[in-house]
Amino acid sequence: GGLCGWRRRIARNARMGDFEVPNFMVKEEIETLLYSADDIKERCKALGAQIDAAYGKLDKPLIIICTLKGAAVFFADLVRELHIDHVWEFMSFSSYGTGTTSSGAVQMVLDLKMDIGDRDVLVVEDILDTGNTLKYMIKQLHAREPRSVKTVVLLHKTEMTIPGVSADFVGWQIPNKFVVGYGLDFAQKYRGLPFIGVLAPWVYKKTDKVADGSILNGDVTLPQTGSGGNSPAP
Repeated sequence: GGLCGWRRRIARNARMGDFEVPNFMVKEEIETLLYSADDIKERCKALGAQIDAAYGKLDKPLIIICTLKGAAVFFADLVRELHIDHVWEFMSFSSYGTGTTSSGAVQMVLDLKMDIGDRDVLVVEDILDTGNTLKYMIKQLHAREPRSVKTVVLLHKTEMTIPGVSADFVGWQIPNKFVVGYGLDFAQKYRGLPFIGVLAPWVYKKTDKVADGSILNGDVTLPQTGSGGNSPAP
């Protein structure tokens, strides 16, 4: 799951050759296939087993929170791999700043419907990038006095994450590349792709200037889209 594994996977997928894309896009929009649908299915199964083992037998169903929009696809697959009793909840957050840069200020736009006091809670995120949103979310949840709060993320950009933020269960660690598919988007596009791929730089550079090469994925919302988007940092 580390960065060396990521490089080996890139080389393997390059040797695998072709992959299909839907009619609304061209194949050249994806620079590299990162994780295939089969890779993701296998990893969700493994994560489900880890989560089952970590919680064991609970006196009350585990409350699993899906963070919208990006985690919806991962959430749907992950919960179907679990054998522990659980209930669903949903939250949504937006980050605000100037242009396409996150200031780190986060606002909740969809809150929980149920009381999580003295309950075990698992937060499901698609990607852990800077960690600003997750840090804010965990703080909000702890204020409601749950028994425990754990997090599972499919992807973790370790080099981008602020100190003090981590996840209890991680699908894969990846470097700072702009990734799309399987719920991850650029300007609300690509969420429905069954695989995860690296977005070709020409796609986001044609509308956004990237001065320092840094890329944010998952924590930043484009101002015109409202919530749930990803964008490259200017």
